[in-house]
Amino acid sequence: MTDRSSLASPVTAAADDYTYEMRVRVPLPQIVAALTDDTLISRWWTAVTGSERHDDEVQLFIGGDAPFVFFTVEHAPETNQVTWTVTDCAVMADWVGTKPSFSVRPNADGTSTIEFRHVGLGPALECFDQCRAGWNHFMPSLYQFLETGVGRPNEPRDASA
Repeated sequence: MTDRSSLASPVTAAADDYTYEMRVRVPLPQIVAALTDDTLISRWWTAVTGSERHDDEVQLFIGGDAPFVFFTVEHAPETNQVTWTVTDCAVMADWVGTKPSFSVRPNADGTSTIEFRHVGLGPALECFDQCRAGWNHFMPSLYQFLETGVGRPNEPRDASA
């Protein structure tokens, strides 16, 4: 696991960061909760066995006592922007310092658009193909979770997606 006190340099958005966009028909507070509440995050994102939250720091576990990822959650209500800043990741060292970011905006037709950008996750990273396949699975899992209440974080995924 990476020493959380030795964070990588801050990253900024780049044209080749991983992005994903979708529309959902659920209330804005429900979307924000799915992106900020550790228990709800674990229902759509990755195969976790538990989670903990201390103030803005979230820890997700995959078996055992050691968390596999630490991130801080920042929510800017005035812009409906949610950012996770990854401070430690046992399985993807390339993620430390990156920022999975969600921008949510309501639409006139009653839907909301979720624009996702994993700031710092671009083709130059060794893990890019694997991570792209993961997000291509987990973003539809978020959609399903928001629309039905049941995500699919534990289903096998297509690594070529």
